[in-house]
Amino acid sequence: MRHLSPLRLGPSRPSAGLSAALGEAPWWSAAEGRALRTALAALILTLLLVTFEPYQAVFAGPAGSGNITNQLGYGGLGLAALLIHVCITPRQVAMRLLRPAWVVMALLLLLSSTQSIWPDASFRAVVFSLAAMLAMTGALCLVPDERAFRFALTVAALVVLGLSYTGIVLMPSAAIHNEALEAANIGLWRGIYSHKNVAGPVMAALCFAGLYLVRSGQWVTGVAIVLLSAFFVLKTGSKTTLGLLPLVAVLIFAGRVFGGRRLPVIVLGATFAGAALMTLGTVLSPVLYDLLQWAMPGTTFTGRLDLWRFAIHALGPQAWTGTGFEAFWSTPVVRHAEPPFGSSWDPRGIVNAHNGYLDLAIALGWPGMGFGIVVLVILPLVDFVRIGAQGPAATRVADFFLMVLAFTLLNAFLESFLFARGNPVWMTTWLAVAGLHLLPKGRTVA
Repeated sequence: MRHLSPLRLGPSRPSAGLSAALGEAPWWSAAEGRALRTALAALILTLLLVTFEPYQAVFAGPAGSGNITNQLGYGGLGLAALLIHVCITPRQVAMRLLRPAWVVMALLLLLSSTQSIWPDASFRAVVFSLAAMLAMTGALCLVPDERAFRFALTVAALVVLGLSYTGIVLMPSAAIHNEALEAANIGLWRGIYSHKNVAGPVMAALCFAGLYLVRSGQWVTGVAIVLLSAFFVLKTGSKTTLGLLPLVAVLIFAGRVFGGRRLPVIVLGATFAGAALMTLGTVLSPVLYDLLQWAMPGTTFTGRLDLWRFAIHALGPQAWTGTGFEAFWSTPVVRHAEPPFGSSWDPRGIVNAHNGYLDLAIALGWPGMGFGIVVLVILPLVDFVRIGAQGPAATRVADFFLMVLAFTLLNAFLESFLFARGNPVWMTTWLAVAGLHLLPKGRTVA
């Protein structure tokens, strides 16, 4: 069974939802409705990538923590997206957004707040995270065709790059690290974002967007976005991003050349498994730790191994139920902990585990982390394989989504952003997950 998709990859034409909601009004032509939808999609996507706190001068933990601006902003976008899905999104597409696995994941996140010592704060954090995710699906469902999606993506990328480079030139104190607290980062670029480790991954996603635009024939804007974003990545000094960016591009493009849709998925799956074993696996298994030290003597991932050991030990009996969404790192058990002797990190000043999968386990327990991997890794890869033969446009869009997904999933082994409300790196991840699901399929995906 073939599903309709909001990302139409054939000739431009108004969708059924648009015709029903706007196109039949005598004062509103289909072309005007299409232009309005595209403009709204570009606005939502831009707001989600720019965030409501550009040029935040000091890295203060998870984006949007207790901030009324973020709460109103993402809450408003979530409500707007809900109206979009009710009034404009075709019913069959809206029903696809109720993917059972997504619904269960949302319920797990909401239920996790009951495990928190501050259930109200955790519940509020989950609600605003879901609102931001809903807003991203709204942007995807607004675009009437692939050309409109490219326009929205181009606008968002150019705004992020324009504001970031403007900050470097006109507001260097806000756009360049200069805090004595993180002396090693002084002079590194962060643009409109709170930290170089946020700026780097977002710029990598924009670089992939530029490659997608080049492949679609938009040479001028595509090349400009690739060069500007790649140079920005270089100036962030983010070693993880600098290593993953070319690796992911080569993996996806080479896999597509030699093996169609299945080979990139197989290679990415093997890479993901290897990264899991050689990062988080090394603090769970002495054998894997010895293997890591044999292959790369002295490797600690900048001290992260000590932090991961502390977190797993501190979880104790809650390892299977979790401690609640965004709650663990501000609990007394962490704030009043004695730093382990010889540890590279003092956990009392840490805001996350610097490993998105471990933070997911901390919030939801090991079973919850496992289900999160199903939602974020397994199902999107299945979606990619099952995308129908819709022509070169579908191939280009799918490859773009897969590159973004591969990069962010691998980056999450060393940084925490999964399901983080208002975090633009998470927004790019969810863009890829939702985009792959909404693309036309050759057959129904569960």
